[in-house]
Amino acid sequence: MATGKRHLFVGLVFVYIFIFFISNYIFKPSIQDIFLYIVIGLLFAIWPDVDTKSLGQKVFYTIFLLMDVYLIWKHQYKIAAFFGLIIILPVLAKHRGWTHSKIAMVLVPLPILLYPMITGGLLDFSNLPFYTVAVIGYFSHLLLDGRF
Repeated sequence: MATGKRHLFVGLVFVYIFIFFISNYIFKPSIQDIFLYIVIGLLFAIWPDVDTKSLGQKVFYTIFLLMDVYLIWKHQYKIAAFFGLIIILPVLAKHRGWTHSKIAMVLVPLPILLYPMITGGLLDFSNLPFYTVAVIGYFSHLLLDGRF
């Protein structure tokens, strides 16, 4: 099983650069936002390896299981069923298949940006920094794996 330490370390470096850049040139994020940037960036730095036995797979499938149990507990059976269907897709793919593609780097984190717009019915880009740090974490993984 891959430990993912290298992906976490490089992901953290890229997230630090992102935080440094936005803090000095765009806006001062709150401590809570900085914490979320780090968590999101690190999660997406290990996400592409969800298709093989790895730290990424262990972390994400634990999150998926907890989320599915929560949805069932809340009697959201339809959403739980769709969620269960979607979360099985990476395991059905070959390693370094679609999860290691440039298009996935842009599309997989997209719900971070689109969900508030869809549920709120407004064109709201307030989650753009969270989406951006997710793409940066994903990019760091693909870069290490020689996909760029």
